[in-house]
Amino acid sequence: MMRQVLLILSAAALLSPASAQTKIAFACPASLTVTEQAQTSEGWTGAAVKSEHALQTAKIYNGNPGKEEYDLRPDDEVQKGKSALMTWVVKDYRSMNVFVRCYYYDTKATVTANIPAPVNKCSVSLETKADGTIVGKSQMKCE
Repeated sequence: MMRQVLLILSAAALLSPASAQTKIAFACPASLTVTEQAQTSEGWTGAAVKSEHALQTAKIYNGNPGKEEYDLRPDDEVQKGKSALMTWVVKDYRSMNVFVRCYYYDTKATVTANIPAPVNKCSVSLETKADGTIVGKSQMKCE
């Protein structure tokens, strides 16, 4: 009798929606540390300096980073006052590799990563000025 109860509970746990879909935490890093080195002419020396840069935005692509890549437009864009929310349903683009490139304030340095296969949707929230310039804190969330 006890063995049957354990068998039923084990089967129920395996079939439950919570265990059927494991959530993957994936997003652009909230900030990026960049090391800059001055290139000097003869007689001058330059020091390396590290600086921290906050996430500005993210763009999602199909293809291979730095080679054949296609910028994907968001599937949904919602603008409410100074806030913008862009959403990509990445599961619809899985016929090719899907990756994200993260952009940061006050630097040309970017980071790129393939979006894990279990991720179905990614959103980026931005704060913008009236002219569309991105200002303030940005966030990315994938699920």
